[in-house]
Amino acid sequence: MLQGGELRSYQLEGLQWMLSLFNNHLNGILADEMGLGKTIQTIALIAYLMEKKNVIGPHLIVAPKAVLPNWVAEFSTWAPSIHYVLYDGRLDDRKAMREEYSGEGKFNVMITHYDLIMRDKSFFKKIHWHYMIVDEGHRLKNHECGLVRILVSYRIRRRLLLTGTPIHNGLQELWALLNFLLPSIFNSVQNFNEWFNAPFADRGTVSLSDEEEELILRRLHQVIRPFLLRRKKDEVAKFLPGKKQVTLKYDLSAWQKIYYHQITEEGKVGMNSQSGKSRGLQNLTMQLRKCCNHPYLFVGEYNMWHIEEIIRASGKFELLDRLLPKLHRAGHRVLLFSQMTRLMDILEIYLQLHSFKYLRLMVQLRQKKEES
Repeated sequence: MLQGGELRSYQLEGLQWMLSLFNNHLNGILADEMGLGKTIQTIALIAYLMEKKNVIGPHLIVAPKAVLPNWVAEFSTWAPSIHYVLYDGRLDDRKAMREEYSGEGKFNVMITHYDLIMRDKSFFKKIHWHYMIVDEGHRLKNHECGLVRILVSYRIRRRLLLTGTPIHNGLQELWALLNFLLPSIFNSVQNFNEWFNAPFADRGTVSLSDEEEELILRRLHQVIRPFLLRRKKDEVAKFLPGKKQVTLKYDLSAWQKIYYHQITEEGKVGMNSQSGKSRGLQNLTMQLRKCCNHPYLFVGEYNMWHIEEIIRASGKFELLDRLLPKLHRAGHRVLLFSQMTRLMDILEIYLQLHSFKYLRLMVQLRQKKEES
């Protein structure tokens, strides 16, 4: 059923490991480092179960909202014959989907995000899921959070966690993950703590030495090893070029230097050069960060649609303008990161002025109130 390409050798090994868990009625954590294709391996598992085991679902994939488009794209590319459903949208849209997909045999895979798992739990509880796959599974390390309590109340035969983050060494966090995967075995956090601390029970409140803490960590890793598969890029993806990091330094523009002096010396920035008005500033460190990025972050109504001005106003943008056209001509794809939404707006203007094709990704943390 896989049509998008061929799995690499380590991805086939990952598939075999997940199948061994399935055959032994166990759950597990696929913790490959980011970029090794955990999504593809998961899709391969679902395809294999459908082809060879006649397990057609339904399967539930729970992921952060920001990565739902990636799951949809990978299913469309790698296994277009699998009937997947993206459960998302407004209240009326979801109500229509619940009516359409209630009952057996309506779909193979349903993909949704954490918020809807909690908001529409009455719908998800009605379905007997074969596999529940939780992307970024390290979020379940707190066994008392609302998400965990809801997920464990669903009817699920198998559970698989995906995470690119190394598993934490804390006893309570580790127990929370093991309890979610194998609740019948790891059912008491108190017993779990006592078991690991048994060799040092007679020590009372005396702190452990580094060697003793290392011994406990080894026991931790031995317990979780059968349920965890983690590979790193440098171990399995030797075909990838090595990472190279280069730091480029730049000088502030004349406009930025004026603002930088005003912030550090006067604690305010001239917001309107015509009227001479200025306003006091709070959190000077943040204001200095804004100043180093682009002075347009301090102006209100201003015509930013001039390519030469938007470049010359900021040292960062002048440096960026030396790099991007060359990288574009060489066929490179470039990732630009920013923590400031307004700076992303300015970057969009710059890219449009250059006629560069771009895709903007942004996670909006905004609560949406819906009619009940």
